Amino acid sequence: MLHLLQLPEVINQATPPKEIKIKARKRLMVLILLPSLYFSYLLCSSIYSEFTSDSFFSIATIFDFAFNLAFLLVFGSLTVFAIKRWFDKGPGLVLNSEGIIDNSGIVPAGIVLWSEVEGINTSKIIFSDCVHVKVRNPRKFIQRERNLFNRTWLWMENSRSGSPVNISVSGLKIKFKELFSIVQQQYLSSQVETRTLDLRREKDEILEEKNELLDSINYAKRIQTALLPSHALIEQKLGESFILFLPKDIVSGDFYWAETVNEWMFFAVCDCTGHGVPGALISIVCNNALNRAVKEYSIIRPSEILDKVAELMVESLGMSHEVKDGMDASVCAFNKSTRELYWAGANLPLWIARETAFYELLEFKPDKQPIGEVENRYTYHNHKIEIKKGDILYLFSDGYADQFGGEHGKKLTRKRFKELLMQQRGKPLAEQRTNLLNFHTTYKSTVDQIDDILVMGIRIEH
Repeated sequence: MLHLLQLPEVINQATPPKEIKIKARKRLMVLILLPSLYFSYLLCSSIYSEFTSDSFFSIATIFDFAFNLAFLLVFGSLTVFAIKRWFDKGPGLVLNSEGIIDNSGIVPAGIVLWSEVEGINTSKIIFSDCVHVKVRNPRKFIQRERNLFNRTWLWMENSRSGSPVNISVSGLKIKFKELFSIVQQQYLSSQVETRTLDLRREKDEILEEKNELLDSINYAKRIQTALLPSHALIEQKLGESFILFLPKDIVSGDFYWAETVNEWMFFAVCDCTGHGVPGALISIVCNNALNRAVKEYSIIRPSEILDKVAELMVESLGMSHEVKDGMDASVCAFNKSTRELYWAGANLPLWIARETAFYELLEFKPDKQPIGEVENRYTYHNHKIEIKKGDILYLFSDGYADQFGGEHGKKLTRKRFKELLMQQRGKPLAEQRTNLLNFHTTYKSTVDQIDDILVMGIRIEH
């Protein structure tokens, strides 16, 4: 039987990281703003002096003018940057389920998704402690910066520490240990959530594959069921009877067979190697071989039917090479007119319950040879059995007697199975089936069924 994989409890317990906002600290902007204003003032004064001087058109003056103008642009940009950051009322750092939004430091990292993060560690920038965020593709964070200064800064950070993403504690209103702990916890939570989503996706895929497989096997069950004769047809041909058929899985390696050719009625219980899908595939081959033996080759004697089936199976499956599977069987041929009963068995016996002066269960032992590729194969023995009115024929596979259970979890055994059948004396076959089913269910209890189960009972009424 198919079993769904048990996924970790984290699927039900995991919760996405909560959004955490940490305020920015403006002190760093003051340290940038004041020097930038001072140097901007000095450079403006120098440029004005040079521009108004009589020697402005000299080469040295023009060179000084251009040099000072370049530096003015740099410090002016820093002044604008510091003022803009000073009046920015947004948080310096945001941590949520998607990732990090860094707005701290001189050159903030911006948006960093958790899926891009490989690890969290510590580092230093000048004299400031930083949370070092190692990313999978550092070049992405450098190249997305259009500002030359920002890009250069991130390139230097990546060269120095191995990552362009370093969150400085100096730009945030929080202690470094607390900052590191929060970032690390959020990262680990995101990893759990990511793994949870992966597990959910894998679970959904497994469920989908399982459902597709179950649909296929259930369709195979319908095909296998269509090959089996109906109980109504068996009762019409053979009289009062019952069939207890309990596949271990959806499809079965056990099957029952019945066919009529002229005055002869053939019926059998067969147990193919294995159970589930492999056993079911072999059972289709064996069912077809039985039909061919009696219809195509017009064989009547059960022993010869078994010999022909073994030959056809080897021919169909190529057992002399790779496939070594086969079948056990108990096959009867009954002539209603002459009341002749012939039987042959391959590892499966025939039991006949007979009411005489006392109730007895006659046992006819099979040949200890499976149907299939066997070394030193010999022909099966045919048994002619005298039948009396009221006899009950029991044909069965080994699944019922081999089931484990009971108080001590032991195998039922054929001896106890025989005792159970003896207890059915005088009961209708439909009631016997119910009793056998109830006993099996109670005996098995919580123990798994270990094999396919098939028991057939037929009462000879004429």
